[in-house]
Amino acid sequence: MARTREQVARNKMIHAIVFFTKNTKFCNELKLYKLLCHLDFDVFRETGKTVTGLDYFAWPMGPVPKHLRDELPNQKADLKAAVSITTTSEDDRTFAGKRTDFKARVPFNPLHFTKRELRHLLRLAEIFKETHADDMTAVSHMVGSPWDQVFNGQGKHYDQIPFRLALDSKLGSITKEQADIIDEELNEAAALAE
Repeated sequence: MARTREQVARNKMIHAIVFFTKNTKFCNELKLYKLLCHLDFDVFRETGKTVTGLDYFAWPMGPVPKHLRDELPNQKADLKAAVSITTTSEDDRTFAGKRTDFKARVPFNPLHFTKRELRHLLRLAEIFKETHADDMTAVSHMVGSPWDQVFNGQGKHYDQIPFRLALDSKLGSITKEQADIIDEELNEAAALAE
């Protein structure tokens, strides 16, 4: 039985969380969101596709994958089996005075990822291994970043951040026209699978 695009993305999301909890320190909720966002936007910039299937929203503390955040109080069985999520009253200055930490319960499975996606996972873990979430804010809030374009540039607080904002004219980025073609092909493939 073929897995749907959503199932593949969900497995990648869960194993990206497992990877980051095993390969970085201080992996609280805010740091995890920033790592996942970097992963998705960086890969989209090169391929026109995200890794995890998450959408990100321009919250004051940075890009937030709202659907994952909404799931945390009542995780689905697959996420609960893969990751231990602990919330304490310790203030991490991000979410209403609570701190949410993640710890992997299962080994990381690289077979869920392409070589490109693995390369990005490894690069992000190397760059942000010892970094606290507060220190990552400078990167996610950088002028011209997709979050900045929506939150500050458009003044659209809590709105979805379009992945296309990651596209640029620098080496490695696909064009907007290429992104359109990729999106059309993905939609056609999804329609055929129904």
